[in-house]
Amino acid sequence: MPQDVQNLLPVMRELGLVTIFWDVNFSSEQKAFSAEGELLEESYKWRIDKFLKELIWMAKTLRHGRERISLE
Repeated sequence: MPQDVQNLLPVMRELGLVTIFWDVNFSSEQKAFSAEGELLEESYKWRIDKFLKELIWMAKTLRHGRERISLE
């Protein structure tokens, strides 16, 4: 993990944000997408899939916990 991202983790926690492991970074948008916005780089598909699955899982998990588990 890049050092600047690690430095942001305490700030994110202070703001009450939750981080997830997977992310998707496009180093060159011009090579990854067509002019119409279609994904050209096949290698991104599995990263996007992993990212979205974890994001949805985390959202469901947090919602379930907030609805059923008290902080007190």
